[in-house]
Amino acid sequence: MPRRVVVTGMGLITPLGTGVNEFWGKLIAGRDAVQEITTFDSTPYASHTAAEVSGVSFKGGDRWLYFLDTAFKGALIDSGLFARPRALEGAGIHVGTVLGGILAGQQAWAGCGAKPSSYHLYSGAGHLAEKYGLKGDTLTVSTACASGTDALGIAYRRILWGKADIIIAGGADTLSEFAFSGFNALRALTKTKARPFDKNRDGLVLGEGACFLVLEEQGFAERRGAQCYGLVSGYASRSDARHLTAPDREGAGLAWAIQAALASSGLKRPGYINAHGTGTPYNDVMETKAIKSAFGQGAYEIPISSVKAMIGHSFGAGGAIEAAVCLLALKHGCLPPTINYQEKDQDCDLDYVPLKARETAIDSAMSLSAGFGGQNAALTFEKA
Repeated sequence: MPRRVVVTGMGLITPLGTGVNEFWGKLIAGRDAVQEITTFDSTPYASHTAAEVSGVSFKGGDRWLYFLDTAFKGALIDSGLFARPRALEGAGIHVGTVLGGILAGQQAWAGCGAKPSSYHLYSGAGHLAEKYGLKGDTLTVSTACASGTDALGIAYRRILWGKADIIIAGGADTLSEFAFSGFNALRALTKTKARPFDKNRDGLVLGEGACFLVLEEQGFAERRGAQCYGLVSGYASRSDARHLTAPDREGAGLAWAIQAALASSGLKRPGYINAHGTGTPYNDVMETKAIKSAFGQGAYEIPISSVKAMIGHSFGAGGAIEAAVCLLALKHGCLPPTINYQEKDQDCDLDYVPLKARETAIDSAMSLSAGFGGQNAALTFEKA
């Protein structure tokens, strides 16, 4: 029989809280985690807000490892594998990240000591493999803001093709002045609130966090009596190959990724789309065009939402968190809202689930990511 890939556990640390239940409860309630920045002095910059993970001791580069450990351990516990270390020996680890241990790097550049090992992009996956004794393939994926999505997609393919039975995959990144200053220079940050798809949107809000999902071959999961959030049923990625920061205005690369992911899953149209939805003028129009290109008039029948207005854009963690959102929407029959959406834009005229969560039973969902460098990726999920 063809192999199928199921998700049996998830762990999260986000600006809305830690763990599945706290995160989901606040997300569905439309809670806004954006606030004044506390982890560094934002006075020199035009924007002063971000979505930070609160209640975490900030000690140099330890924040990065803390995020990794918290989300990874949470996923193992949720899946039931934490208490079964022998089942994990051959498991793989895929970590999506944009900046890795950037906070440790900032310290080194400021002359506070030698360059620490936790700065390197690959240090996260290596740290987790050593800590938990996992000897499967250890992979770091850094494809801009599509990193978390690609880490999950590559893990899905490896299990589907019989190269592994278990891979814990996801993404993690911390908020940093280094990244904040760059986005400030690009004038990509809002001075008020992120408003995905709203006519008056004027920029994104940065965030941070981590999320890991436990992906397993279905038969392997069933034999150990594991729970199941749903199936990963399709994945595709595509490059715009045109500009370092600006997306293709027509969304051709993202549209291709959507169609290819659907083709690999066998779906004609998902019941819900969790959009990349940054709240920047160009991204939201591009993404709307890509969805219309992929689905034609059927695009108007698909509910879509962006959670970045609540939790910010968490770089490599974003795609992984949004994949978890899709799976939780499947499980609970409820779609998270696009908060701060007030005024319709004629160029963004789809169903963006404005302001309040929507109770809707769905059988399938799709998560989209569109990163700098034209990195586009799409994942599809279905009920098991």
